[in-house]
Amino acid sequence: MNKYSIAISLAVLCSCTSTIISKEVIKEEAIVIDKDRPEIIEANIEKEPYDIWERIRVELTLTIPEDQIAATSIYRERLYSNQTAVNRISKSGQRYLYHTLSRAQDLNLPVELALLPFVESEFDPYAKSVDGATGIWQFLPATGREWGLKSNWWYDGKKDVMASTEAALGFLTYLNKKFEGDWLLAMAAYNAGPTRVNRAIRKNKNAGKSTRFWDLDLPKETTAYVPKLLVLCELIRDPDSFDVNLPSIANRAYFQKVKIPGQLDLMQAADLAGLKPETIYELNPGFNQWATDPSGPHYLLLPTGVSDRFITQLDSLDQDDLVRWDRYKIRRGDNLSRIASRYKIEVAVLKEINGMSSDLIIAGKEIMVPRGSAWANKQSPRERIYKVESGDSLWNISKKFKVSIEDIVLWNDLKIEKPLQINQAIKIFSRYERIRQDVPSKELRTMLYPVKSGDTVSRIASKFDIKASQIQEWNEIKDPSKIFPGQVLKLFL
Repeated sequence: MNKYSIAISLAVLCSCTSTIISKEVIKEEAIVIDKDRPEIIEANIEKEPYDIWERIRVELTLTIPEDQIAATSIYRERLYSNQTAVNRISKSGQRYLYHTLSRAQDLNLPVELALLPFVESEFDPYAKSVDGATGIWQFLPATGREWGLKSNWWYDGKKDVMASTEAALGFLTYLNKKFEGDWLLAMAAYNAGPTRVNRAIRKNKNAGKSTRFWDLDLPKETTAYVPKLLVLCELIRDPDSFDVNLPSIANRAYFQKVKIPGQLDLMQAADLAGLKPETIYELNPGFNQWATDPSGPHYLLLPTGVSDRFITQLDSLDQDDLVRWDRYKIRRGDNLSRIASRYKIEVAVLKEINGMSSDLIIAGKEIMVPRGSAWANKQSPRERIYKVESGDSLWNISKKFKVSIEDIVLWNDLKIEKPLQINQAIKIFSRYERIRQDVPSKELRTMLYPVKSGDTVSRIASKFDIKASQIQEWNEIKDPSKIFPGQVLKLFL
């Protein structure tokens, strides 16, 4: 082999090697060989955006019309020079934005749709509105059912990031077709409902007026909804014009979807993955209890990079070590309430598991119970006895010990309507046993409140028995006199 052949071979080999180890997308690569002297022409390489904002920026298409710039200035002013609010936006998008963006692009939908959870919930899967809308996409129960999001004692698809994203993008696609390709009307209908938007369109048509989103008579919350999204898009396009720095979010998946063979205890899953239980719950908010739903979905979301360890550990487990159903032999004097309390589940769940239509049980017969909860009892049998004090209620006791009211009632066989007595003994189980409350308790305390006409910060604070200063802090409100109808405030109750 002559020296020129060797040079060419090395060049080709280097080229192939760089292609293998590089994550860059190579548009064109040329090797030009002169008869007298081999020469490698530098390849034209286009790098994948490192920052997710850069990836979004080049795909944005929706804009605010010139005649509406002044009308939307109030939303722009809330972000101008407000670095704290912008930091919060970036932080809230870290876990789930990559997924919503990727799915929107996979479906050839505008990337603006991937940003809607910022407006809906600030990407908080535990956020719950006053009218019962839940999850990052704020699905109402009826709409969730319509779009295939199942909900039961074990699982709530409205809080499942993957399931709710598919449902939301499907719903938005349907609305876009319904409103003849107008994405602003589709988004307005997502917020207010298609019936409400259709009614506003018909009203304007009959009056000979424009039927574009900006000219419709819609609820104040909806009137603010679309502009807030478009102003956020402006911020992403040009953060400098807002006099802020947009903190970077890496353009890579935060989590991976991992199949599981069946029902799995979530604390056990955390141990297998080498994670804190809180991390499991943060990425899998759809699971309401200590374990996954026995009827599915049979998957977990895990931080990118830990799935291999989890799968290896899971494969090494004996199937008997996974959550299974045990047979419980009914004893004389048992009732469903007592058995449910022992296994920390609801009576309705026991009945559902065993196909029971009544509360009647017979001593000597067997019923199925989830072994995982019994395992939790063995791991953490300790209980704390709390003596009721003057002024106590189930609500403040639940807050004091970071458990739910439902738990206290279940553990102590209480009736909610019956007042507590001073010195009454209340059993409180350890937080380890009810570790699910560490994160899902957010569901009980996070509320999205739309400001109504006549509302003030003080009045809202009084309504929910919280401090006005807290509302200002949570929502980055500099001047409490400048809240407006339609503005959505985040409250922690």
